[in-house]
Order: sequence, then structure tokens, then C-alpha cells
Amino acid sequence: MEVKDIFELRKQGRIEEAYEAIRPMYAAHKGKYTTLAMFWTASDILKKRLTEKRTTEAMKIMESLLRVLPSIDDKDGKCHAAIIHHALRLSEEVPAYSVLQFIKTFGVEHLTDSDWQAVTPQPKEGEDDGKKTFPLPSPAQRMLTRAFHELRQHPTTDNALIATPLLHEALRRQPRNKNNQRFMAVVYTIMGERDKAIAIYKQLLARSHDSWLYAELAQLTTEEGPRAALLCQAIMQQRQAQFRSGYHLQLAQMLAKRDKPRALYELQQCIAIRQAQGHPLTRDINTLQAELEGIQPANRASQYDFYRRMAEKYPI
Repeated sequence: MEVKDIFELRKQGRIEEAYEAIRPMYAAHKGKYTTLAMFWTASDILKKRLTEKRTTEAMKIMESLLRVLPSIDDKDGKCHAAIIHHALRLSEEVPAYSVLQFIKTFGVEHLTDSDWQAVTPQPKEGEDDGKKTFPLPSPAQRMLTRAFHELRQHPTTDNALIATPLLHEALRRQPRNKNNQRFMAVVYTIMGERDKAIAIYKQLLARSHDSWLYAELAQLTTEEGPRAALLCQAIMQQRQAQFRSGYHLQLAQMLAKRDKPRALYELQQCIAIRQAQGHPLTRDINTLQAELEGIQPANRASQYDFYRRMAEKYPI
């Protein structure tokens, strides 16, 4: 069997056969076309293993592809693009996969201008070609978003240092991008530069009123009054109930010692949202519920008036 036969098997959709056939050929001779065939058949198998939920195998294949990539004559950049696609898919579908480690291994300097270009969705067959479409984030921007999702789960200095070069490049290309500025605030927080993080959030809130900006600034605020006011703003700005439950709980915990009726109102809102979503009550919720037993909660009108008064008393 020759390399051209391997590519013919791929065209026929016989990717398992192609993969098994190329492996001994590649082990014996790592020529230009043998290496290319090895890359693309392994790439096929990686996608197939992800579909089959055989994630451990998929991650091992990804490691092999990264080792093979430098030896490929990739003039058209298709192998490079495939690697970026695989990294994004793995980071989205496999909790154990670390996009931060991919960034560290791959190197931000190897990202191309194409990786930073937004993607315009193409209409599917049968769809209205005149239908308005909006550009999707670039692959590199999506990678940055995944990296910061991981960084928030594991907020270590080492992880922040890995993410920072990618963030700096993103900010160089889009200095006013709200998400990129927010990511910079996250890095400053992890690195112990709290004042710099607070300054970024205040700048963002001067031109945007996203609930998560108020909530994240509240996490950095130590004074109780301003912190409670920020949580009130987060609640008022978030229209989707499922995203408010955490804000309600945080505010309930803050109010529990000084204003139990308002604390109970917030706790009841949190519980109602979680129950509607089918989520169990946490230990913190149960503890606070027991602490507020027998209290008459504030009513909705009174609580919303409280939100407004807090926002006026403690402006950003």
C-alpha cells in the first residue's frame, strides 16, 4: 500500500483502515507525504474519538499531532487550522483538557493573523441568503475565552502567567474589547493587584451595565455598603432569573445580620430560582434558611425600592 492509497481510503470514509495502514508506514519512514498522511488520518480519528466520547484517546492523539506538526510542510496553513480547531473542541467537550497547557505548548507567537479574524457564518443550504448574520469571535478569541474559563476555576499565578501573553496580544488587536479588559482585571486580581482590577471594572461600568461587571466588582469590594449596592445593581441589571440566583444568595448573606426580612426575601428568590431549574439546595442555603426561620420577608415593592436607594447612596 502506498500513501496515495491512504488518502483514497480517507475519501471513502474508511478512516479507521487508513489510520491503521499509515501507522507502520510512518514508523518506518517519516517522509513528506507519509507525515502528511499520518497527520490527517490521526486528525480524522481524533474527531471520531470525540464523537464516540473516547476522550482519553482523543487527548493522546492531540499530543501526537502537536509533535508531528513542526515537521509538516504546511504552506496552506490547513494543518495549523486543524490543530486550533481540535484544541477548541477538546477544551469545550473534555473537562480534563487544559487549553492553558495547549497555549503553553503551542506558543502564542505561532498564532497567525487568520487565527485572529472573526468568522462570518455561511447560510446553510435552503436558508435565506439575505438573512442578517453576525461575525463570530475569532478562533484565537475563543481560545482566550476558554483559557479564562479555566483560569477562574484554577486561579493560580502560574496559570495567569500562561494566559497573559495571549491576553496581551488580544488587547493589542482590540484594546477596547470589553471581555479582554475584563480578563485583564481577572489577571490583576490573581496577581494581587486589586486596585488595578477595580479601576478596570469602574472604567467598564462607565460605559456598560452588564450584571456580571457589578457582581465581579462586588467580589473585590471590602466595604459592606458599596458591596451590597453593587449586588443590588447586579440583580436589577440581570433580566434572566437563572443568572441571578448567586447574586440573591450573596446579598442575603450580607443582610442576614442587620436586616433579616430583606435577607429572607433574597434567600427566597435564590431558592425559587434553583428549584425552578431543578438544582438542589446547598449547605449554605440550608444554614441561612434555618437562621432566618420565623422571620417575615420583605415584599417585592419594598425590596426593589431598597435596590434603588442603595444604588443612589453608593454610586460607582
